[in-house]
Amino acid sequence: MSAATASTQTSAIVVDDHPMCRQATAMALGVAAPDLTVIEAASLAEAREHAAGATLMTLDLALPDNRSVLGVPALLERFPHLRLLVISGALNPDIEQQVAVTGAHGYLSKATPISVMVEAMRAVMAGQTWFSFALADTALPVDSDFARLSSLTTAQSRVLTAMESGRLNKQIAFDLGLSEITVKAHVKAILKKLSVPNRTQAILMLQRAQS
Repeated sequence: MSAATASTQTSAIVVDDHPMCRQATAMALGVAAPDLTVIEAASLAEAREHAAGATLMTLDLALPDNRSVLGVPALLERFPHLRLLVISGALNPDIEQQVAVTGAHGYLSKATPISVMVEAMRAVMAGQTWFSFALADTALPVDSDFARLSSLTTAQSRVLTAMESGRLNKQIAFDLGLSEITVKAHVKAILKKLSVPNRTQAILMLQRAQS
């Protein structure tokens, strides 16, 4: 298995910060798609470096630099060609439903047998989805925290994440390369979309969704 950058869409990326989990998933990928170069990444930042040339990404949600399920929409917005299969240690139907709503193409538990994992990978790469329920059943209540957070644009999500660390608008503007006026507009839009009265409530909603 090579860790070198592959040419356009001839690779698959295994993203997990646990070496044994990466190796098991990479083994399944080697069976599912032997013609693809398998790239292993321990972080989302490392995975992004190779994503432009990848056909498939398997993603563990519990990465130090990932915002749980909320990181998926931004990833797919940046790499719309990518087929994304979430492989999680969480056996939680609510999380699987949230993954489906974000636009990911499949969800597996880390306890899934290799044979089933191979089948799921082949299905996702063939343009199908792999969930334990029909996608028509994945609608979330419009007033749920997750549904509201999912309505944020990528830029708004970045501003909200920066707000969580207690930064002021001026600091956020500097960190994100935006004008202070733009940051203020994003904050106003965030509060409106989340239906909360202030920054503290917006941050609490984000933290609840990530717990």
